[in-house]
Order: sequence, then structure tokens, then C-alpha cells
Amino acid sequence: MNTFATQEVNLEQKMEELKQQLMEGKPKFEDFQMTHNTLRMIQKEFQRLLQWAAEDHREKEKEKEFQKLYHQVAGWNASDMMESLKRTGFSLRSTDIKGAFDRQGYRILELVRAGKRDEVFHAILRIFISGKKEFPEKLVEAFKPVYSEELFKVFLFSFLSGILGNEEKEVNDKRNQ
Repeated sequence: MNTFATQEVNLEQKMEELKQQLMEGKPKFEDFQMTHNTLRMIQKEFQRLLQWAAEDHREKEKEKEFQKLYHQVAGWNASDMMESLKRTGFSLRSTDIKGAFDRQGYRILELVRAGKRDEVFHAILRIFISGKKEFPEKLVEAFKPVYSEELFKVFLFSFLSGILGNEEKEVNDKRNQ
């Protein structure tokens, strides 16, 4: 049995276990969380494989179909991507590249607003290289051409809001909740 079929059987089995827990009135959060994590990993791997298939130019007649499906799957992941990019930006606040983003922030925001992907990529890459930091893989994903210009902007604004956001305001917001 191939691994995909095995995963499908395991997923069906896991879903039945979760359903059984609910019917017994004893749902276990850890099991639901683990299933969610497994589904996310499978979905991300599926998107990577679908991208590969969409970029494989050996079957010209199927290429457009794969690209259409890839765009659809990539769109599903957009919400998670926005949140992930914001967390990535937030995690970079405590690094030495925060100052470079503070100095270049308005320029980068304006480039994003204008939809200049290559110039935005260059500006951000230059900050990471000069700070001797690795360019985040999540951020690379945002620059892929599969995403529309609008999604690209939202992704970059999410990342930039994480790194450029006002820390005092967030502390006050958390206290008021």
C-alpha cells in the first residue's frame, strides 16, 4: 500500500476515533490538536507536491489544470500564511535587524503598496544579509508569483506589522482584554 493510501486510512481511522470520543461525551483536546497538526502538515506537503506538478512542463495538456488547482490550494492557506508572517515579524523584534526595519519601514511599505515585488524582496533581503540573518522561509513563500498582487500586499503588510508594530500599544491592548 502506498503512503498516501496509508495516510488516508489513518486519517479515516483517526476521524472515527474522534467521532467516538464525542459520542461518549469524552473528547480529548490533545487528540483533536494532534489531528489538526497532522492535517496541516499533509495540506502543506500536498501544496508543495502540487506546485511541483504545476511547474512540471512535461505534460503540457495538464499544466493549466495543475496550475488552477495549485492556485486554489494556495488560496486556502492564505489565512494561515498571514498569521504566520505576522508571528515571524513579531519574533524578529528582539533581533538586531529591528533597527534596520525601523529605518527602512516606510520605504518598504510604500514599495509593497505599489506592488513592486522585486524591489521589496531586494530591500528586505539586503536587511537580512547585512544583519547576517537567514531569510525566513515563510517570507520567501509570500513572494511566489502564484499569489495575486492583493494577497502579496496583505502578506507583506502582515509581516511588517509584526516587526514594525507598536509594542506599548500591544501591551495595553492585552491588559484591556
